[in-house]
Amino acid sequence: MIKKIKKNVLVSFEIITLCFIFIFCNELNAQVVINEGSNRNYSSIVDEDGDFPDWIELYNAGNTSINLLNYALTDDVTKTTKWILPNIQLQPGEFKTVFCSGKDRKPTTFFTNVFYASSFSPTVGWNTHTFTTPFNWDGVSNIVINICSYASGWFTTNSIFNQSQTPYYSCIYAHQNITPCICSSIDGVKVSQRPNIKLNNHIIGNGVVQNTSNTYPAPYGNAFSAAKHQIIITSSELLASGLVAGNISSIAFDVVSSSPNTVYNFIDIAIKPVTYNNVTYNFEPKDTCLRYHTNFKISKSFVLFICEL
Repeated sequence: MIKKIKKNVLVSFEIITLCFIFIFCNELNAQVVINEGSNRNYSSIVDEDGDFPDWIELYNAGNTSINLLNYALTDDVTKTTKWILPNIQLQPGEFKTVFCSGKDRKPTTFFTNVFYASSFSPTVGWNTHTFTTPFNWDGVSNIVINICSYASGWFTTNSIFNQSQTPYYSCIYAHQNITPCICSSIDGVKVSQRPNIKLNNHIIGNGVVQNTSNTYPAPYGNAFSAAKHQIIITSSELLASGLVAGNISSIAFDVVSSSPNTVYNFIDIAIKPVTYNNVTYNFEPKDTCLRYHTNFKISKSFVLFICEL
């Protein structure tokens, strides 16, 4: 039996070896701890491949967010960096399951959900959205901006934007009647054109190409009720605009005209770092089911260490 901190109750597994020994390599800071686990996972937790690898659960017992990149897991105290944890934040009180499968997987490039608004009506000029969660740009990566919008009003029109032509495919879009399910769309239309954008008040794009009230790209697009866009901006363009590595806290779009009767049920924006330079006909998945997997398996009797680097 192992005490599960989250529920403050005793939890037993169908089969579990009682000789789990979890050791923190550096006793100076035990904010991240191994809360529980199983080395006989026959049916309790399934991974994305349909397998049942052994697993452990990490827990942030402190009062501040912790970047897991500063920690590693190992089953060999002489190799304290055997599997370095991914570059993600573990919030206070948050749990994270890690499979000890030997598959060695780290989903490190999630979208950051930066902004969500309901009952939004665009206005002429720069429409600025201040992020509730800033996106931390590393100063090197290209970025993809995912935007999904939905307006339930029928026969309303897209907002019209000032846009720029690009020498590469810089935007993919899709639209759909009536339902906001377009936000889960897998593929769309790619174009060498994207709306002019401000990030932290730094302008990327100064073109005067415009969409129409029922054509795309149009981040606030609802001629067909719902629209999804992904826009790529290269690191060279970000740097040329004056941006520097660090938090991006706002985005703005240059609206030329918009119907005063158009009210969006929601506008949803997320950002992700990428290494490629062009969008394809497939949207980058906004959410992924890829789980965390160490590069080693655990035995029936073992000592497992979590080490602060």
